[in-house]
Amino acid sequence: MLVGRALRALEVGVIVRFSVLTLGDNYPSLRSHQQFYREVIDEAVTAEALGYWGFWVGEHHFGASQRVFPSPQLVLAAIAERTERIRLGTGVSVLPVNDPIRLAEDLASLDLLSQGRVDVGVGRGYQPHEFAGFNVDINTTKARFWEALEVIHGAWTQEQFSYEGDFYQYRDIDLLPRPIQQPHPPVWVAAASPGSAEEAASRGYAFSGAPFGSARSAKEIRTQLDMYDQVFRDAGHGEPPRDLPHVVWCHVADTTAQALANAERGMKLKLDSATKVWTPPGTKGYEAMAEIGKFLATATIDQLDELSIFGDPDRCRERVEVYKSAGVKHLMLYFDWGGLSHAETVHALELFAEGVMPHFSDELA
Repeated sequence: MLVGRALRALEVGVIVRFSVLTLGDNYPSLRSHQQFYREVIDEAVTAEALGYWGFWVGEHHFGASQRVFPSPQLVLAAIAERTERIRLGTGVSVLPVNDPIRLAEDLASLDLLSQGRVDVGVGRGYQPHEFAGFNVDINTTKARFWEALEVIHGAWTQEQFSYEGDFYQYRDIDLLPRPIQQPHPPVWVAAASPGSAEEAASRGYAFSGAPFGSARSAKEIRTQLDMYDQVFRDAGHGEPPRDLPHVVWCHVADTTAQALANAERGMKLKLDSATKVWTPPGTKGYEAMAEIGKFLATATIDQLDELSIFGDPDRCRERVEVYKSAGVKHLMLYFDWGGLSHAETVHALELFAEGVMPHFSDELA
C-alpha cells in the first residue's frame, strides 16, 4: 500500500485537501449491486490508508438514475466501522425528498458511530423522477430545501425545537442522540447553479462547488470564490470558511493515453444513461442544470477532459495546479464513475496519492 508520503503530507498540513466522492454509479451487467457495495467500502478503507482527507457518498433514487445509494448515511455507517480517521460525508443528502427530523437523527447517530467524523453535504436535487417518486412538486424544491436545512440545524442546536413552515411543522422536538461535534457537524450547500454559492454565503453556510456547472474556468472559479467571500462578510457572518470542496471527475492511469481511453469508455456509459434523467429544458429554477445536461449529453472526451483531472500522475498534478491557482483548497475527486472496475479505481487512488498529493503539502511548498 502506498501510504508513506501521502500520510506525511496530511500530517504536515496540506495546501490542497483531497477527498473521494462516489455517487453509486453501477450497472448490473458489469457486477451485482451487492458486490459494488463491498467494493466501495473497500475503496474507502484504501482511501484512508493512502491519506485522503474524506470519503463522501451521494444520494440518488430509483432505477432511472443507475445509482444505487438511496441512503448515504447507511453506507457511511458501514465505512465508519472499518475506518478510524477519514472524514465521512454525504455528497449530498437531497433534502426535499427526506424528512428533515429523521435525517437529523440519522446523521447524529452516524456522528456517534464514527467518533465525530461526519461532514454533511446537502442539496435540493435535480432529477424529476426522484421528486415524482416522493410526490414532491419540483417547483417547491428550493423552498423545501431551505426549510429542511433550518429544521435540521434547529433540531441539532436547540434542546426543545419547534418549527412552523410552509412544508414542515414540528412541536417540541428533543433530538436524541445529539451529534458529538458541537454545535453541529460541518455543513456544505451544493452550488452547481449560478448564484447558489452567493445564496449559501448570505445564509452563513459553506458551499461545495461543481466546476462543470456554475464555474468552469479557473477565472470563473476565482470570481465565484471572491464573490462568495464578499457576500459572506457583507451578511455579517464574519470570516468566510476556507474549506470549500470542489467536485471534479478524476481518473489516473500509468499513461495519459490509457487514462483518456478509460475515461472515454466510462463517460460513454455514464452520460448515455445519466443525462436522460436530468432536469429538462424549461423547468423553472433549474435552467442552469438543464443546460449542463444538454452539454454533457453530447460532450466529447476532449471537452470533458478540460473539466476533469485525467491522465498520468504528472498530467494530473498540472491540472490540480490550475485549481490551486484559482483558490481551491479542497478537491473532491469522483473516481468510480461509468462502470470503471474496482481494480482500475484502486489503482487510480494509489497513483494519485503517491504521484500527486505529496506535491500539495507544506512539506514541498
